[in-house]
This record gives sequence, C-alpha cells and structure tokens, in this order.
Amino acid sequence: MNNISYLIKQGIRSVWKNRFMSFASLCILTVSLILVGMSAIVMLDCGIILDNVSDKNEISVYLEDDADIAHIGEVLKSNTLTASTQYISPEEGLAKMMEQYEEQRALFESLPYNPVPPTYMVTINDLDEISVAVQQFSAIEGVYKVNAPTDFASFIKDLRTTFTIIGIVLIAALGTVSVIIISNTTRLSVFARRKEIAIMRIVGATNSFIKTPFFVEGMSIGLVSGVLAWFVTKIVYENLYNMFTSSLGMWNALGMGDILRFSDIGWYVLAACCAAGALLGAIGTVLSTGKYLKV
Repeated sequence: MNNISYLIKQGIRSVWKNRFMSFASLCILTVSLILVGMSAIVMLDCGIILDNVSDKNEISVYLEDDADIAHIGEVLKSNTLTASTQYISPEEGLAKMMEQYEEQRALFESLPYNPVPPTYMVTINDLDEISVAVQQFSAIEGVYKVNAPTDFASFIKDLRTTFTIIGIVLIAALGTVSVIIISNTTRLSVFARRKEIAIMRIVGATNSFIKTPFFVEGMSIGLVSGVLAWFVTKIVYENLYNMFTSSLGMWNALGMGDILRFSDIGWYVLAACCAAGALLGAIGTVLSTGKYLKV
C-alpha cells in the first residue's frame, strides 16, 4: 500500500518536475478534447434537428368526392406506419390556399366550384418507410392521389448518414492524434530521466515500479485536460446556443428549437471529458513506455 502511495506521489510530482513537457501535453490534449467534445455535441444537435425536420414531414392523402371520409380516416389511423392524422375539409383547404396566395384571392373567389378535395394529412413514424406508406395509402378505396416528399426523405436519410460518418471519422482522428502526441511527449520525458531510470534499475526496481509514475503522470495530465476542455466547451457552446436561439421563431421553423442546453448535459460532458482525457493520457504513456523503456 505504501509503495502504491509513493508511486502515485512520484507520478504527480513528475508533472511539475517536467512542467514544460507536461504543459505541452496538456495543451494538445485539451485542444483535442475540446474539438472532440464540440463535435460530439454538434452531432447530437444535428440528429435532433434532423429528427425534428422529419417529424414535420407529412403525406397528403387526397380523397375522391364520394369517398367514405370517416372509414378512410379509421384505416389511416390504424396503419402501423401512422403517427398522426389530420382531416382537412375542402372548405378549410380552400381557405388555407387563399391565405397562402393572398394576391390571388380574387381568382379563388371567382371559381365556380371548390377545386380542393377532402384531404388527410398523415405523419408517419419512420421517415425511411415513406415509400411503403405511399403504396399502402394509395391502395385504400376512395383515395385517388397521394403526395409525399420522397426526395426530401431520401435527402434527410443521406444527410443523417453523412453527419454520422463525419463525426465518427473526426472523433477517431482526433483521438489518434492525441495518443500519438502524448506518446511522443512521454518518450521525451523518459529520455530526460534516463539517468534516474538507470539508477532505479541498478537498485533492482521492477518494470511496473518504474512505469507506474509515468502512467500516473499521463492520467493526471489527462484529467486536468478533461476539466479544462469541459470549461472551454461550456463557454463556447453556451455562447453559440444563445446566438442560435436569439431568434426563436426562425429556428423553430427550421426545426432547431429543441437543440440541447448545456445545463442538461453538463455533467455527462464533464465525465466524458475526464474519462477520455485520462484514458488517452494513459494509453499514450503505456505505448511510449512499452516501446522505449528498456526495462
């Protein structure tokens, strides 16, 4: 137990004794964690935005004039793909068109009959199933036409996949760079203390006894980097959040009104930053000592 306490103290002291290299590792790891943390949060926000845009997507089901409106409504509601339905009567549909195209109101009012058919606006559970939904809704008796933004659905699906791939690649790249830099920095630290290590080997110190302080040093730098990265991420993200939500009406219309508040995920981000920092620091140290310490 005393040996463990001694090695931990030595590792922490080594951070200060080799403060120049420790500071270099701290800065690099902090920047990497900030980029990884911001990338992860932005990826989560992009997922929320895409989900919100998808939720606003609707399928228009136009009915024949003599269709059984109530029966078709029940069939649509009972479909497993359906999330919600809204019936719009011809009168309501015409009123909305006149409101949307205000400059053409006189033209609509001069029509001899109402050209707008009875319509159901249907929101489906899964945007990926929009083509299946169109086929099933078109087969219902009394339905003469179904309009669905299939191109838009495909675009949203491709966009979500692209964001996911970019996020994974970016996080993996930054993590790899961090490990390499920590490893190289630790190698310099090992080289600078080569005489101290040689003396320890002469007096019979074991491999683990020599390596443990370096391991503790790497984890300590990683933990401090995690806290600093969390603090900077918090400031940057909160400022971005305030900037994006200053015009709530515009962002809500674009489906961005529900992006994450940092206060809702702050503790999770702190835990992730500290854990990632300690892990990257430890991995970089282990790789360096395992390769360059001849013990």
